[in-house]
Amino acid sequence: MSIRESRRGPVNRVQIARYAGAVGDFNPVHVDDEFARAAGLPSVIAHGPLTVTLALDAVVEQLGPDALRSAKARLSAPVFPGDELVVVPVDGGVEVRKADGSAVATIQLGTG
Repeated sequence: MSIRESRRGPVNRVQIARYAGAVGDFNPVHVDDEFARAAGLPSVIAHGPLTVTLALDAVVEQLGPDALRSAKARLSAPVFPGDELVVVPVDGGVEVRKADGSAVATIQLGTG
């Protein structure tokens, strides 16, 4: 498996709103700034599966649609509008980081 580092984003509010509509997840932490701020966040956050999807899109773009057999993700930090994601190859998969280097997800990949 040969994956190169790639970038996705910046994540924007339109992506988050469209994802909410596509999956029917209108949890206010994803769509309502006032609610998110009341919860102690600086703004709404992207859905975790949206973050994973953006990373997997980078993987499939490089390896092709038939190469990816499975993916197991562990989310570790929220993604906010404006965050640029860096998909970095690591042993057994990829790590998704913000531009400042902080990790937001680790994804184990099954390829074949």
